[in-house]
Amino acid sequence: MKSSWLYEQSSIWIVVALLGATVLAGELGCFAGRRQHPESDEARRRTVGSVVGSLLGLLALLISFTFAMAAGRYDIRRQLVVNDANALGGLYLQSSLLPDPPRKAFKQLLRQYVDLRAQVALLHRDASDAETARTTAQSEKIHEQMWKLIQSAAETHPPNLVADDMLKRLIEAASIYRERIFSWEGRVPDPVTWLLLFGAVLAVAVIGLYGGLANHRGLPPRIAVTLLLCGTIYVVLDLDKPHQGIMPVSQSPMLHLARTLDRDPETKP
Repeated sequence: MKSSWLYEQSSIWIVVALLGATVLAGELGCFAGRRQHPESDEARRRTVGSVVGSLLGLLALLISFTFAMAAGRYDIRRQLVVNDANALGGLYLQSSLLPDPPRKAFKQLLRQYVDLRAQVALLHRDASDAETARTTAQSEKIHEQMWKLIQSAAETHPPNLVADDMLKRLIEAASIYRERIFSWEGRVPDPVTWLLLFGAVLAVAVIGLYGGLANHRGLPPRIAVTLLLCGTIYVVLDLDKPHQGIMPVSQSPMLHLARTLDRDPETKP
């Protein structure tokens, strides 16, 4: 799948670079403020203090907006994994009611289908476009085979309400699969992330400038703001990368379904 340069970088290295940039910006701001200290008065310091407060308020608003975007996408991805497993699990339970010849064939196809769904590597950033296309095509091929199998069972043993319901579930499973792919490709826009990074550096620079105008480095507030900003931005970046980091989207529902299918002797060739 296509991804931007920023998305391909590790969240840790981005935050490390941000930490270095904020420390440097704070020191440069403090140096500039100290050079202007002899000419500064109380009115100028109050003005810069107001700018610092406004800038930190805008940065907090931007962080909350970006965090909400990333957390919302993260929750959607988790819910879609559960929905996917539930839809395929329902198909597995209903397949036991099919007639004998197509039942075993359907369960074997369903086992392969679940394997493809549970492949986290399909959604990794290092998966090539060819690998993604090949796995998607294989999944669609198995879906078509399952569709034809159920359709044939319905025509051979009419009326078959179970087959009709299974066809509906297959349609639902295909829809959820497309939603999962789209949700994994949906990310916080790069301009928003760049603005967040730039705002963090600018905020620490202005804090350093304010301390320099007062003829002190202001290290405690700069350290506190820098660490809090870097930690928060790391969480935002990590939430937006569901395949890696400290908070990947769990595939436990799909893996649990795969283990359930493994215990069924009819799923084995």
